[in-house]
Amino acid sequence: MKKNFSFFLIAILVLAIAGLAIAADVSVSAPQVKKAPKLDGKLDDEAWKIAADKGGKISLNYHLNGKAASKDFPTEVYLCWDVDNLYVAYKCFQPENTVIATVTNDGGSTWTCDDDIEFFIDTQYPAATYKQFVSNPNGILSVTLNDWEAVAEIYKDHWVVEMAIAFDVFGEWPDVGDEWAANFSRHLGNFNGAGDTEWLTWSPLVQSTFLSAATLCSVEFVK
Repeated sequence: MKKNFSFFLIAILVLAIAGLAIAADVSVSAPQVKKAPKLDGKLDDEAWKIAADKGGKISLNYHLNGKAASKDFPTEVYLCWDVDNLYVAYKCFQPENTVIATVTNDGGSTWTCDDDIEFFIDTQYPAATYKQFVSNPNGILSVTLNDWEAVAEIYKDHWVVEMAIAFDVFGEWPDVGDEWAANFSRHLGNFNGAGDTEWLTWSPLVQSTFLSAATLCSVEFVK
């Protein structure tokens, strides 16, 4: 019995170390910017160029089940910050005539039918204290309703959401070198033209739900 118990503990330890290794390999840098991006849905600000040049640009390469995502709906995410806010931008490739954006009022449940984007961030990982920010192609605010703003724009082959999230919402302000935990996701309201939905995610740790601190990966605040 002792032998079996020891083997069980070793197996658990190995799996835990492996999981930490995966999480450590999945990270994004959030570069500090001197001039905040203007939230207008255009992504032509210097701040987003700095984000792309300094490691603050990622893609959503996985489905909710952890499998590699198809390349039919590419999604780019940009991340940067200043002393007051964290800035996040999504560029979601999709034909304009397939975009679903029925929710027009803040607080609406976009994830039930609309195309939307969702951002999860936890300042005290591994404690499950994450906050969730959700918006859609109309730029509505869902789930978390205070201390942030979003602006969206729909184009011929993609749509954009730009967000400014005040650090006040967390009650914490990062320093250069700090690491928080986060995940970025996207909901497709009509994935295959037959009314089916699908979720895309940055974190490869997701298996069935985003709503777990264990699925989050690393965001490092850099200059």
